[in-house]
Amino acid sequence: MTVSNTEPPLVDVKVTNPVTYLRRWWEKVMDKEGVYFSFRIHPITAFLIAFGLTAGIFSIGRYSVNIPFLKYEVEDTTKTSPTFEPIWKETAFTGKLQYSPVGSKYFLITTSSEAITLEVPNNLDLFTLIGKRIFAVGEYNKQTKILKVADVKDLEVLSKTPIPIPTIIATPAATPSSTPIPTDVIDNSQTNL
Repeated sequence: MTVSNTEPPLVDVKVTNPVTYLRRWWEKVMDKEGVYFSFRIHPITAFLIAFGLTAGIFSIGRYSVNIPFLKYEVEDTTKTSPTFEPIWKETAFTGKLQYSPVGSKYFLITTSSEAITLEVPNNLDLFTLIGKRIFAVGEYNKQTKILKVADVKDLEVLSKTPIPIPTIIATPAATPSSTPIPTDVIDNSQTNL
């Protein structure tokens, strides 16, 4: 064996690329590692798991997280009641007046074939207007379809006795012909056909 006469250096510095070492180490890990995982479930089990997860996710929203810079303040708000619509509304309807002897009630049949019950005060006589088109004014209840009549007007303003309207009957006047046509020419032309 031969012994070297040169002395080894006191400090030996060698610089290498550390990325190469990391890459080689990662390749070793990935080559040797691996997980194989499989399982089987039935469709009903999958449905129950999906239902449970969905219910769990939606129930998380009940719990809030306190964030220091975001303060949630609950303000008392008064509940707004729905706008009050009066039950009785002042309005008017037109239609044909009908009378029902059962219950002695008057009905107004509108143009949209809707029957409105009329509550008629004693000072109004509607018996002469039965079967005619009328204009009834009063307070109307939309839920019960009752009209409390305040005033009634007859819309059929035809007179009881017909008034004859004079007309002129137009009769055609004879127009003279400038050149008379002989009758034998007409007869010959018809026979040649």
